[in-house]
Amino acid sequence: MPSEVVVPDKEEFKIGEVCEVAGVKPFVLRYWETEFPDLAPAKGAGGQRTYSKADVQLILRIKQLLYEERFTVAGAKKRLAEELNERAPRAAKLDTKAANQVESLRRALKTTRRELESILTLLK
Repeated sequence: MPSEVVVPDKEEFKIGEVCEVAGVKPFVLRYWETEFPDLAPAKGAGGQRTYSKADVQLILRIKQLLYEERFTVAGAKKRLAEELNERAPRAAKLDTKAANQVESLRRALKTTRRELESILTLLK
């Protein structure tokens, strides 16, 4: 990850915030979501994307691979897979798709809880 980029210390980011941090347009992020399965932001009730800090760090890494190191999308996918294999011991690896689904569900539940608390406050 480029050292000059500082990711704010928060759990969730809206697409506009991610675009500002990463220096890319929203359509670029949406395209990357289709190409990189590990990049799977949660979507709220209105379809608003919610990115985790890990998502933002992954976006910065993808940008570095594509823009600075001049990888193709296929090459960047391969490099990310290699980096994941290097970091995680073989026996302890989680199925990436399942892990993304768990993370997405966790964020959706958090959003739902906030919305329900807001409704509860209105009813009081």
